[in-house]
Amino acid sequence: MDIEPRAIPIWRWSTLAEEKPQEGPNPETEPGAEDDTEKESAAGDQRVAELTDDLKRLQAEFDNFKKRNEKDLAERTKLANQRLIYDLLPVLDSFDKAIEDAKKNDKNGRLRDGLQMLRTQFLKILEKEGLKEVKVDGKFDPFIHEAMMRDVSEDAEDGRILEVFQRGYALGGRTIRTAKVKVAKKKEPELPPQSEAATAHTDDEEGARDERLDDENEQR
Repeated sequence: MDIEPRAIPIWRWSTLAEEKPQEGPNPETEPGAEDDTEKESAAGDQRVAELTDDLKRLQAEFDNFKKRNEKDLAERTKLANQRLIYDLLPVLDSFDKAIEDAKKNDKNGRLRDGLQMLRTQFLKILEKEGLKEVKVDGKFDPFIHEAMMRDVSEDAEDGRILEVFQRGYALGGRTIRTAKVKVAKKKEPELPPQSEAATAHTDDEEGARDERLDDENEQR
């Protein structure tokens, strides 16, 4: 049994005709649309570049801020260590004094050796933080030595350090306490005694000069 095609009413034809899209110009292809798209794309690229530059600048500022903080912290730590080490220097002085006393009173030397060992251990701990003893085995240097006495010596060179009263120390290449020392002074050569005739002649010349000055003052 054949089925006949269903007939479409006339009113449906009119409806379909109305629903059919009308042909006309596409807004996407209208003149000037491509230029607007290119402008929007260029503006977007420029905005991305500006945001990228801002991000780089913020990153650089943060890195500089971090470095400054690390530097300030290192400086504060360094100053605190210097203050602590400087406050511990009298302990080394006490060891030195105790060792000198032990040399006089300790017959078998055990006390002296024990004190010396303790001083060495204590000094090594401070040396790890950069502490060094000032050299006192040469000539006097006003930047690292302090002359407490000057002793005339015929054997020692002028300015040679003869004795150390207190050790000096440097920290990080900078002297934090000068060494107190006794320095040799060269003996001045003795002048030959002047004869009585030479002394009298000198006195006569000085007297004549004084009289001449007095006359000139009266004339004025």
